[in-house]
Amino acid sequence: MKAKFDLNKMTLRRILLATAFTVAIGGMAPPASAQDPTYSADEVTKHFKQLKTRSLKATGTTRALCIGTRDECNPNAAKQEGGQIAVTKENADGEATATAEAPMVVDPETKAIDDAFNLLVSFEYASARLSPAAKANLREFAKGINDADIAGARFVIEGHTDGIGSESYNQRLSEDRAQAVTQFLITLGVGRDRLKTVAYGETRPKVADVNDPANRRVESKLVLEQ
Repeated sequence: MKAKFDLNKMTLRRILLATAFTVAIGGMAPPASAQDPTYSADEVTKHFKQLKTRSLKATGTTRALCIGTRDECNPNAAKQEGGQIAVTKENADGEATATAEAPMVVDPETKAIDDAFNLLVSFEYASARLSPAAKANLREFAKGINDADIAGARFVIEGHTDGIGSESYNQRLSEDRAQAVTQFLITLGVGRDRLKTVAYGETRPKVADVNDPANRRVESKLVLEQ
């Protein structure tokens, strides 16, 4: 009886050791399929559909379009107003009238509309390897921009970092991360010709403190239809 009890203890010990070894090798992170995305494909589609509608109006009868940086387009705007000023329209008499809608700013280099969608992608420390959570978000993003209403639209994928580290290192890291996002979207069925990858390193912080983690991000912007 004692021999049988000892044998069961040895068997149980082997099972526990094998389990511990598996966890140590494989890690505790759940598979990508088990991750819940932060946003939905519908939210992505809605954001860019609204932006597309605004862009078509802006290139029509209004003066709500400015080609240039936000600072160039709004040189006198107060910081507390987020760099926004009133849009100016022409009435039937040709006189300018102010409206409450903010002007649409377009980057002169990429022709991207300055109304970004934060892809909320996370990476392993100091690397461009996408985390399972990042892949879950990008799956929703790919579905969203493949919606029939915006299926022909083109997008800029921007890589940004915080100010920790050298400028050259941050520039290279932002390039690698933006490229990783672009390549993954292509594997999900997004046409390569619809995506343009750019990287700004630490030069375009989202918040004033350049070292704030909020500045580490990958964003997507809609390219203005010509």
